[in-house]
Amino acid sequence: MTRFTSVGILIAIGSWVVAASTSVNADSLDNRQPRNSWPQTNHFKALTQGNGTYVAVGPGAAICSSNDGLSWTQRNTGTPFSLYAIAYGSGFFVAVGNEGALVTSLDGISWTTRDARTDERLRGIAYANGVFVAVGYAGTIRTSEDGVRWTRRNSGTTERLQAVTFGSGTFVAVDWKGVVLTSTKGTRWTARDSGVSTRLHNITYRDGLFVASGCDGITIVSGDACAWTLHKGHSLRYL
Repeated sequence: MTRFTSVGILIAIGSWVVAASTSVNADSLDNRQPRNSWPQTNHFKALTQGNGTYVAVGPGAAICSSNDGLSWTQRNTGTPFSLYAIAYGSGFFVAVGNEGALVTSLDGISWTTRDARTDERLRGIAYANGVFVAVGYAGTIRTSEDGVRWTRRNSGTTERLQAVTFGSGTFVAVDWKGVVLTSTKGTRWTARDSGVSTRLHNITYRDGLFVASGCDGITIVSGDACAWTLHKGHSLRYL
C-alpha cells in the first residue's frame, strides 16, 4: 500500500518525497505524525510543489492540495480516470493519467480537463524551459507550452514510456524494455543504449546525475544521458 505522510515540510508519498521545491526519492519515511489531518484517499502516486502549494495525485482521479504539508483538502479533478504524475511550471500545475487524462490548474484547487490528443495511458510528465513533456503507453509523447494545446511527438518506439525527467539541458524518458530516450527540446527524440533490457519505471536527475531504476533491483546511472552504467542488486537511495 502506498503511504501518505508528512514530517515538517517533508512530504512523502510511497517512495516520493518533496522538500520545498525539490523532488527526490527515498525508500521510506518514518511516520511519526498523527494521521487525522490526512485526506481519506491515501493511495497517491506522485506529488509536486509550486507557488507555495503542494499537490498530490492518485487513483480514482484523486487530487489533494495543501499550503503547509499538514492540512490537506481533496479537490474535484473533472475526470474519472486515475492520475499518475504531476508537474508545475509557467505558473500552473499539469497532472496526467489513464486513458489520456490531463488536467491543469493555476492554484491546485480548481482544475480543468484538457485534450491530450491521445487515449493512451500517460505515466510521466516533466517541465523545463517553458515546455511540458508528457509520456505514456505505446511510445506516446506530447508537448505543450501552455498546458492547453498539446502536440504529438514521434518517440520512435511503441513501448510503454513510464517516466520522464529533465536535467543538464536534456529531457530523458524511460520505457518497459530498458530503452532510454533523450531530447533537448522535447520535440525530437533519440534512443540511447542503456545496457539493460528490463523494465525501467523511474528516472530522476540529481547532483549532476541521471538515475533510472527498474525491476530486479536494477539501477542505471549517467552523467550525460547517453552513456549509462549498470548497478544491480541494490537501488540508489534518492531514486
